[in-house]
Amino acid sequence: MNRNIRNLVVIVTITVITPFMLAACATISPSVPQGIRGQYASTGGGTSLLAPLGFETNLRPKGPPGAYMFQTFNVEGVYTFKGDGTGSYKGLNHVVNLPFTMPNPNPPPPTITVPSNAGSSNVTFLFHYTVTEDRKITITVDPGTYSTENKFGPSTGKTYHIDGHTGTGFITPDGKTITLTGGAPSVSYFIAPFVDLPSTAQIIITRSIVLFYQHD
Repeated sequence: MNRNIRNLVVIVTITVITPFMLAACATISPSVPQGIRGQYASTGGGTSLLAPLGFETNLRPKGPPGAYMFQTFNVEGVYTFKGDGTGSYKGLNHVVNLPFTMPNPNPPPPTITVPSNAGSSNVTFLFHYTVTEDRKITITVDPGTYSTENKFGPSTGKTYHIDGHTGTGFITPDGKTITLTGGAPSVSYFIAPFVDLPSTAQIIITRSIVLFYQHD
């Protein structure tokens, strides 16, 4: 009888302690990435600043005053998330560019002037992402995969690439909506083989995009 009582006490003690131990482990454990899955339709807009000679550490374009291009844009597309932390994007980008002048890397003439213009392009890229326990998501475009194919405007039929592109945001508790921004200003490399841009060309993109869950 006494042995049965002792066994019961041990079982009850383990049963009571275990949930507290698990709760304690969950509390002290580091933030663990959580996978999301499915297709999310997206829409939004923003601005970008292109510096042919790159940016100073204070994020000002290098070179003489006016040696930059400023554009506004809006985007629409579909993000596809896989549960393993990878994904892909396919969408349409509409831009309006203000005029700019840049030093000519192969003078004469000493400068190149680009007039105001507008256009649309198809955008595709692959990415990897992480989600923390507070539902913060970080999306990083895989190097060499960001491709923009111009469909309308003065650069129709030509393609450029961006390297070093990232985005951060938050996921709603139900997982149905994701808001993305660029976070703190970050510099990406702008690669356009069809124009005489030097290899130093960089771009800063600021944006606000909302993703809506569609289906798995």
